[in-house]
Amino acid sequence: MRCVNCKKTGTYRPWKGPVELMGIDVEAKGMRCAACGELLFDADEVRRQERALADVLVARGIRSGREFKLVRKVAGLRAAELADMLDVRPETVSRWERGEVAIPRSAAFVLGELFERPREARRRLAALAR
Repeated sequence: MRCVNCKKTGTYRPWKGPVELMGIDVEAKGMRCAACGELLFDADEVRRQERALADVLVARGIRSGREFKLVRKVAGLRAAELADMLDVRPETVSRWERGEVAIPRSAAFVLGELFERPREARRRLAALAR
């Protein structure tokens, strides 16, 4: 396989170690180019890394729009769907994610609950909507 960075062939070797994502170290497994150090991950590993990152973000509290968006996506929620659950307009969720408007702590908490306990959180939100 040819390295996407240095273009050398046959230099990728199995690799395991930490990668920094959004300022947080996450353990990773992939391939590393012996010539230039370029890391290569398959799609399943990227999803696993994103899940691990979202776990840490939810545990310590979602602090930014970028973090909010990542957790929403890992939770499998569309912005419009989350907006409906939170009784806000989809544009509001978009503004939170772009950092234009501060994310209410209650919205970050609800997203964390939807990530960690999706069935229970959905059931409770539906009960509140009645």
